[in-house]
Amino acid sequence: MPEKLTVQIIWAVVITLGLIVSSTVLVLLIALFDPVVDNAEIFKMLQPAFNTIVGAFVGLLGGLTISKNKT
Repeated sequence: MPEKLTVQIIWAVVITLGLIVSSTVLVLLIALFDPVVDNAEIFKMLQPAFNTIVGAFVGLLGGLTISKNKT
């Protein structure tokens, strides 16, 4: 039973993070081709956003790895 819950949590996190990345890329692509928006500012916003998303996923995987070693 705990394995099934872990798999459901992983799927929820993967789907959520995938939607966040996809929507961020879509919005930034729209802004990239908008003449009103400064492109240098778009690329400044990209790094922290993707670092946070990737960090969350790596943290999840690290937590799962540590919890599996204890059981």
